[in-house]
Amino acid sequence: MNINRHSLIFGLSYALDILGKNNLSHSKSTAYLSFQIAGETGLNKDEDIIIYYAALLHDIGISDEFIFSQNYMTNKKRHCAVGEIMLQKLPLPEDIPRYVRYHHELYDGSGPFGLSAEAIPQGAQIICLSSSFDDVFGKTEVFDRALMLKVYDWFDENKRLYSEKIADAFGNLINREYFLLDYFNHETKHILSNKIIINDKVCYSSEDIKKFALCFAEIIDHRSPFTFHHSTGIAELARKAAAHFEYDDETQDKMYMAGLLHDIGKLHVSTDILHKSGKLTPEERFEINKHTYFTRKILEQIEGFEDITNIAANHHERLDGTGYPYHLPGERLNELERIMAICDVYQALTEERPYRQKLPLEKVWSIIDKMAENKHLDKSLVEKIKQVFD
Repeated sequence: MNINRHSLIFGLSYALDILGKNNLSHSKSTAYLSFQIAGETGLNKDEDIIIYYAALLHDIGISDEFIFSQNYMTNKKRHCAVGEIMLQKLPLPEDIPRYVRYHHELYDGSGPFGLSAEAIPQGAQIICLSSSFDDVFGKTEVFDRALMLKVYDWFDENKRLYSEKIADAFGNLINREYFLLDYFNHETKHILSNKIIINDKVCYSSEDIKKFALCFAEIIDHRSPFTFHHSTGIAELARKAAAHFEYDDETQDKMYMAGLLHDIGKLHVSTDILHKSGKLTPEERFEINKHTYFTRKILEQIEGFEDITNIAANHHERLDGTGYPYHLPGERLNELERIMAICDVYQALTEERPYRQKLPLEKVWSIIDKMAENKHLDKSLVEKIKQVFD
């Protein structure tokens, strides 16, 4: 199994925008702006691509605490440091973690780490300007002369925070009509990065892809102490089940990665709902049920992930068509998707949750058997999987 590096990073960056709750194109817009500024400064194509990837991943260390915290500067420093640590574990050029660590540093030394002037990596400065601009203007859709003047005013007020070279590059770009017309066009904004031609021939093997999947599983599971090992637990169960059914190594890897990423759409769900100890209201249930939809939307952007996407995103579908979000009937769910659904139920019932203790195995299988009798889960697979999990 091989996946293009650009496709993988580009797709997973959408998950960070869902978590960031800034706007659903923040990472892509920041990457687009960064790539354009880098080109305008005369950097070579290899460096442009590194800055582009760092921009796509710049918010990987973000958390709900950062988003809603009153102590903004402290948490800004923390999310930059956490982002660097996470990216150092991934098969990426070494400059990317460094750019992410310093992407909030300002030329006058007023950033969270206190770096100033040329001590700040150029790539980090470019991402800082791009992200700051998108934080202010990213949700604006109507571009008229009044907004253009606001852009010019913002630039005049803030250009001292960046090196003269980078500020001049951005100033040149906003003086070209096409640049801001592209940026503020709501019909094309979500695909701005597709306008960039990335001739990246690097492909990741299954082992490298697993590192990314584990990284994002960590982001998912760490949002709640009650789901701390949920994704990794399901991944191990899914791989174990696939091996028992004598699927080949590549399919076992796909099941493992689908398990790691099956709840990536929960980054869209508030931790207040995830942590709630009582029964969910209809409104809260509506919100949490969105997660499989967003899991699909994130993973389907990765070319070559089609099997993994279906296995991951269909884990709440049921054989009788009562699942969500697509209400697929049993004949449209293949064996791997049916196995993943069983793994998800088993793992959830054997974990502690805010509203209950973990259940004894006898009770777990009783519930799963009842779901199979009601044609929610595949009865024949349940019987075979019992042999493995017990």
